[in-house]
Amino acid sequence: MQVFKLPLGALCANCYVLVGDDGTAAVVDPGACAAELVSLIREKTAGVKKILLTHGHADHIGGAPALRELTGAPICIHTLDDAFTDSALSLAADCGYDFAPFKADCLLENGDTVTFGKTTLRVLHTPGHTPGSICFLHDADNVLFSGDTLFCRTAGRTDFPRGSYEDLMRSLETLRDLPGDWTVNPGHERATTLDDERKRNFFMRRLGK
Repeated sequence: MQVFKLPLGALCANCYVLVGDDGTAAVVDPGACAAELVSLIREKTAGVKKILLTHGHADHIGGAPALRELTGAPICIHTLDDAFTDSALSLAADCGYDFAPFKADCLLENGDTVTFGKTTLRVLHTPGHTPGSICFLHDADNVLFSGDTLFCRTAGRTDFPRGSYEDLMRSLETLRDLPGDWTVNPGHERATTLDDERKRNFFMRRLGK
């Protein structure tokens, strides 16, 4: 699987275009349906089959409706964050978005799988930043997309509406305890590895053994 990263929108949230061996694609967290995203999709993929949202904040979902209209791909989000696609909970005003509320097409739960072409991702529920925060795991390559749950050397904020520090710490423990090392593609800033975060991340180091 190929992974292309584009920081998009007012807060430069990381959008990822995932391209399977057959050329079909999924887009993770399209914060904006920007020209560079559309160009990449047309040049590098055989079509977008899924739009995958790690959580419901506007900087990660702002471009989803336009991308759905462009590609016909369904929007998928965890069931607990479906309400975040309204303009209040999504923090649209705080993110500087002219945001039209929308509904997702597919509601996800922990342990679900999502497929595009021959590629399969696993859904891991990691609440804390929002109640419905999820990570998408590509087990074949040990690659995960962590949204705003886990970043390089830090973790997601919990002071937004419906955030929970206690839930976030439990979610970080779940990620820490995944077997083996993983490439971590976060919702902002640079990629990291799970081994590195186990050793150096302030929040992970606060977890009990």
